[in-house]
Amino acid sequence: MYTPDVAMGLGSIIYALCKLDGQLHQEESKVARSILAKWPYSDLAICAIFLRDNVGEPAEEAYAFGLRRMAAKRVELSKETKKRFITILLRVARAHEGISREERAFIRQFWRELQQLKIES
Repeated sequence: MYTPDVAMGLGSIIYALCKLDGQLHQEESKVARSILAKWPYSDLAICAIFLRDNVGEPAEEAYAFGLRRMAAKRVELSKETKKRFITILLRVARAHEGISREERAFIRQFWRELQQLKIES
């Protein structure tokens, strides 16, 4: 289980992934809503996606925000939760014309950054 901050971070990361090609596609949006509906604080994650889209936030800013949220709440990110986040990103990326090289690189980079978030003792 994780807090609203982590849900906002996840929504922001999903938005950044979707915006790699310049726009949030309907297929990606539909898959994201469907998957996130089953998760804690799904309304916040979904709102993060659509608020960022409405203001036209650059993908880089959304990604940085998402990572900051997750870094601040790293204690809540178990190995299983991190894997679930990657699975969500892969499913969203597949929703519109399959996973591009750029999306695959984005997901790999996110995975590396998640692994670097260490729990402070």
